[in-house]
Amino acid sequence: MAGAGKHVWVEKPVGLTSDDARAVAAAADAASVQSVVGFNYRHAPAVALARDLIAGGEIGPVTHARFRFFSDYAASPDGALTWRYERARGGSGVLGDLASHGVDLVRFLLGDISALVADTAVFVPERARPTGATAGHARVGGGVLGPVENDDYASALLRLASGARVVLEASRIAVGEQNNYGFEVHGATGALFWDFRRMGELGVARGEPAQDQSVRTVYAGPGAGTYGAFQPGSAIAMSYDDLKVVEARDFLRSVAEGRPWGSDLHDAVRAAVVLDAMTSSVAGGGWVAVPAI
Repeated sequence: MAGAGKHVWVEKPVGLTSDDARAVAAAADAASVQSVVGFNYRHAPAVALARDLIAGGEIGPVTHARFRFFSDYAASPDGALTWRYERARGGSGVLGDLASHGVDLVRFLLGDISALVADTAVFVPERARPTGATAGHARVGGGVLGPVENDDYASALLRLASGARVVLEASRIAVGEQNNYGFEVHGATGALFWDFRRMGELGVARGEPAQDQSVRTVYAGPGAGTYGAFQPGSAIAMSYDDLKVVEARDFLRSVAEGRPWGSDLHDAVRAAVVLDAMTSSVAGGGWVAVPAI
């Protein structure tokens, strides 16, 4: 595609490994085409507001944080053994599917990751092969059982270049959790809390003294990220689809202006390098340095 001079709008994680992501990025660079990658959660206006508050020192230096991406789409053992569960076609499972979003949010809000230690698990080791066409996360019965080849669950401890510490956790088999994505970021003088399911709200604690500090809810408004392009006043709901509209805007703007807007293939490479480091950590059972890019 890039070799034909076509600009690239692609879903994360861009291939099965960082080598795949690097190859796609190199092809786009060689062809001088623009790219946008589907790290859509960074486009939520409350996330943009959080980034501004962190960068402006409003919660002091970040000390530690927790990022979660919990879903139940694979929680049922009757879920069909589709391509998602095959390493050759689905890659690293929940690492590529959900943890990639977590890695991008960590980088977007807090900066580069320097080292990590990770753990993964497969909790539903076998699933039934579908006997006919499937769509989405279909449940089936009666098919021949086959092995689940990639991970249902992943967790990691991250050391950031800034010195902050982060816990990152992702699961596709979290019973009772539907799209429970979000973060808690703690600084020396405050904290921020975001839940994708309440996308327009940001919990904010800041000021002195740090002890016994209260948390207030701030509703995203026209001054937060791209909110003003969608709604005229604070607290009017936006949706997941709006985040994809922002991606489309970034894609068209990058083509029109000939320079990157939003998350591009180089962000995908950086995320893939972290995912590869997680895989290496699981294999070796210890801390792994994340190469600088």
